[in-house]
Amino acid sequence: MSLTVYHAPPARSVRVVWLLEELGVPYETVAMPLDRKVLTGDEYRAVNPTGKIPALKHDDLILFESVAIMEYLLARFGPGDLAPAPEDRLYGPYLQWLHYGEAGMGPSVTMALGHRRLLPEAARIEAMAKWGEREAAACFDVLAGPLSANDYLLPSGFSAADISVAYMLLLAKFAGMSKAFPAAVSAYFERCTARPGWKVATRG
Repeated sequence: MSLTVYHAPPARSVRVVWLLEELGVPYETVAMPLDRKVLTGDEYRAVNPTGKIPALKHDDLILFESVAIMEYLLARFGPGDLAPAPEDRLYGPYLQWLHYGEAGMGPSVTMALGHRRLLPEAARIEAMAKWGEREAAACFDVLAGPLSANDYLLPSGFSAADISVAYMLLLAKFAGMSKAFPAAVSAYFERCTARPGWKVATRG
């Protein structure tokens, strides 16, 4: 069995490495530069046709969507305490939060990040940045609901859903939106980022 993660903090490969650390599964990393010429070159596109990070190689299988990789790894090597069983009453909420980290929060957070930090100054659109910030703030308020009652998104404790969501909060922080985090979300982000697996995954 050979697991290899193409990794470049703070790209979405953080989710994959963090999960592997939490699972205690052996893996190797290939350090990738956040350089568009490298990522869209023929060599890397043969691994990941999207030209983005992450990619996971498991023997002769290649996957490149971060949350799908998480589900795959949990099915193959876990889940341990990181995901409820399908018959558990928390399985539905778990899936909801697992995907909320990308599908629910991702569009608004990345819109704000792009138009505040990533795009060249001349390409930034203030109205798009404000839209992203407004929509992202609504997402933070949604998270505050369960996090006002529990330390993590599920009352059972830390799960892979927290890996998905906390990563998107990192991007929100990069976009300058951490001041919009409700107190419960700020405390949650601190708890998540104190975990050893997070520290390994985000180490540059």
